[in-house]
Amino acid sequence: MEKIVEVKNLVKWFPLKYGIADKIMQKKRKYVKAVNGVSLAVFKGENLGVVGESGCGKSTLARNIIRLYEPTDGQVFINGVDITKMKGRKLRNIRPMMQMIFQDPYSSLNPRMTVYEVLSEILTVHQMVEKQEIPNRIKELLEMSGLSMEIADRFPGEFSGGQRQRIGIARALALEPELIIADEPVSALDVSIQAQIINLLDDLQKKLGLTVIFISHDLGVVRYVTDRVAVMYLGSVVELGETEKIFNKPYHPYSYALTKAAPSLDPTDRKREQIIEGEIPSPINLPSGCKFHKRCKWCQEICKTEDPVYQEIETGRFVACHFPLGQEERKGE
Repeated sequence: MEKIVEVKNLVKWFPLKYGIADKIMQKKRKYVKAVNGVSLAVFKGENLGVVGESGCGKSTLARNIIRLYEPTDGQVFINGVDITKMKGRKLRNIRPMMQMIFQDPYSSLNPRMTVYEVLSEILTVHQMVEKQEIPNRIKELLEMSGLSMEIADRFPGEFSGGQRQRIGIARALALEPELIIADEPVSALDVSIQAQIINLLDDLQKKLGLTVIFISHDLGVVRYVTDRVAVMYLGSVVELGETEKIFNKPYHPYSYALTKAAPSLDPTDRKREQIIEGEIPSPINLPSGCKFHKRCKWCQEICKTEDPVYQEIETGRFVACHFPLGQEERKGE
């Protein structure tokens, strides 16, 4: 399969404030270790889900892939081209093929520009169409996103959250990208609107042949729309594989806990297992050994001291765990 994205040992640390007093006292500089050695590939035409608790590094990973952040270490390849250190014109030339749909439609649109101006600016700056063709292209983009040309002269503040997210989708499609990163695209919307946006993204992916990285903490949505899932914990991918295989038989204790705590699709099933105990550790001071060991009910001594190797344990299935187990084995313990 053709790789659109390949990430190799990606690291992103954010330095904390380091003042004069810290220098005088020769304190060691501290960092928020948001992403720690992530490696994965995204294949052409697929929808890769990225899941995990808040603060696990999902959005930071996405922003490094799309180069809104510059990685601290590691490499990001887009269509085989290393964009890790790209700057200036080279980076601008590659940006049109990768676009992002942001979580908050209320803040991701310029409130002082009409919808027409938002889309026209993108098409003009990147010279996507001839000037006389801009109105027709804007009409096409709005209709693809479930809107009409009638709203083109209105400002973002006049729309509902769902409508604004549709405008955000139209903006992302304006540059005819190959890769779309959807960062929690429905979490800020009413539940009644979420399904509409999810179905729209699914239809657009199939119609346009898009490759999608779908970031969410809603496992029900992820199970519905994605082909594969990467499970992140404290800045690392702890398990990756086909969506149904991970939901039906998770190998990592964290994946198991997430899937068992998720709401059932069966409306009569109101039971949810609460397996994860304790708070997620600070990304400033990461635990030794397996980063999940303090919250894992299957923790052994080796888990406290040795970081497990992230490895392929069956075709297309990767896990970072000293004792990877299937759901049946865990039930028996």
